[in-house]
Amino acid sequence: MTEEQPHEAPPMTTLPLDLLAFHRQRRPAYVRWAERELNNRADAEEVVDLAFEQIALSWHRVLAMDNPAAYAWAIMRNRTKDRITARGNDRPVLYDNLAFETVALRSAVDPIGELEESLALAEAVASLPERQHDVIILRYYERYDVAEIAEYLGIARATVRSTERNALRRLKAVLTREKEGQTP
Repeated sequence: MTEEQPHEAPPMTTLPLDLLAFHRQRRPAYVRWAERELNNRADAEEVVDLAFEQIALSWHRVLAMDNPAAYAWAIMRNRTKDRITARGNDRPVLYDNLAFETVALRSAVDPIGELEESLALAEAVASLPERQHDVIILRYYERYDVAEIAEYLGIARATVRSTERNALRRLKAVLTREKEGQTP
């Protein structure tokens, strides 16, 4: 009887160094953003890993694009939205939780009134257009600076500032109408 030789593992394919660097630099922010949207760390990591698999499969084509960072963000965002839809949700479940994270609520004289305002703010953030939403979440909830947001989203710093300004204007208008008892 001859002893079976163990099977030799196939050679590991190596990923391009620029892809590895891109992944290492962006994955933490992508996971934090996706976790905020999905309210689940494991789901967020899975979604981001799936996005990076998709990016890796066409890495050479991605590099030839005008804006690889914007493309990568869009892939990650779409994977996250697909997961939300697969759950049967119209919007991320975490927005109600965002209301409980406000500093004002922790030190409020009227916690119920502050909670109502925080819930209204979270709802207003959820209703923002995609880019405004992403900038507000990254800027105010994740506390990234303008340069980091620009890099992650693949947009100019001036665009981040302009988007932030427009989002804040929109939020103020929505919250003012709501406070005055008007419908948005």
